[in-house]
Amino acid sequence: MRDMAKNQAARPRSVSLLLIAITLPAIIAFALLYRQRLSVPYQDDYNVILAFTVQYQNLPTWQAKLVHILTYQTNDYKLGFEHAIVALQMALAGHLNFGFLELLGNLFLLPTGYLLWRAYQTETGDLAQRLVEFLPVSVLWFSLSYWETLNWAMAGLQALPVIPFSLLSIYLLIPKGAAEPGRARLLLSCLCAILATFSSANGFFLVPVGLLLLLRRRAYADSMAWCASFVLPLACYLYHYTPSHETLHTMHRTWQIPKFFYHFFLFLGCALPFRWAATLLGMAICAVLFLALHSRFDRTNPVAFYFTTWILIIAVVVAWVRGLSAPRYSMYSIFLLIFCYVFLRQYLPGRLASFNPRRFYLVTVVLAVGFCFFSDLDAYRHLDARRRMVLSGLEHYRANPEVNSPMIDPAVRQMFPAEEESERATLTKAIQEHVYTLP
Repeated sequence: MRDMAKNQAARPRSVSLLLIAITLPAIIAFALLYRQRLSVPYQDDYNVILAFTVQYQNLPTWQAKLVHILTYQTNDYKLGFEHAIVALQMALAGHLNFGFLELLGNLFLLPTGYLLWRAYQTETGDLAQRLVEFLPVSVLWFSLSYWETLNWAMAGLQALPVIPFSLLSIYLLIPKGAAEPGRARLLLSCLCAILATFSSANGFFLVPVGLLLLLRRRAYADSMAWCASFVLPLACYLYHYTPSHETLHTMHRTWQIPKFFYHFFLFLGCALPFRWAATLLGMAICAVLFLALHSRFDRTNPVAFYFTTWILIIAVVVAWVRGLSAPRYSMYSIFLLIFCYVFLRQYLPGRLASFNPRRFYLVTVVLAVGFCFFSDLDAYRHLDARRRMVLSGLEHYRANPEVNSPMIDPAVRQMFPAEEESERATLTKAIQEHVYTLP
């Protein structure tokens, strides 16, 4: 009886310690982001936010402003969700606050972490056991290998919201037990899909994923409703849409099959910063994905399977359209690593007689913690360099706004010669129109 009482008393304590361990990576990540916060515009912020806001404020009617929010194009993108956030801030505050916009973008990491818990937690075992199994997922997700997207208003409100909106949309389409999802879940799933498409063009790749889910259940009426939900976002995208010459040129260069597969594997493994290592990791991930498909993992964890399918569609498009992967895509690679961990944790015990669950878990945790540690160090270094460069550029602009540009990055100047003057003119215009004031 005493031993039973001790075990019952120890469970809440162990759960508390595990909760601390799971939230610690997020606390560290946000502490680093706060230390390197950048509450001023940076690169695409000038066109996506400043130029948009100047035009938005000068429109005469609310109808014109609504159309502007939904159809304003920057490069290849129409970021209706981000522009709606900017318009709401202007309506409430009367001026732009980049510190708030950057924080809001970073905060989308938290609902994504919660949805990963909902998607990847096991149904068996007590809470302590499920927390133990989820710990590597938390450590991997809150590593900052995707630093390029963080502390950046434009990127944070584009690349980060599309993740939880898409994951939640897929989650709501999955039946609970034998019962089919009700009309309320379908409607909410369609709403999340619409928000995903207005956040980023990647949201459109939910169309085939949702159809694959619904048509396999012969839910034809739901499939029509699902497709109908994408009509408005697609119409907004096609409205006066102009493809950029840079994208067309990249597509022409990457159509060759060897280059395509190299870029595809590089995307899958781009959580690692070295191309050769990322390519090898991508091949290993691809092998595990084929194994999961062969073992019908879609029946065991359909949310994880179909979310990973969405990521693979993105990988194909990026490899074809964009070519080489950037650090901002590493978040998708991390999702694939999480998928591999969860699948192998379930698959290996029934296939290998010598499988040791404790050893597998220990190795996974050590690798995840090591990856998180070095990713955070690398992110801190890059974010610090970016913050110093941007602040130096603004001081350069302040010295002579009529001539000097806030853009002083030599690499950007070489790739985009017109960017220097464009940022200077856009910032000056925004200040003159009283939509933004330098801190």
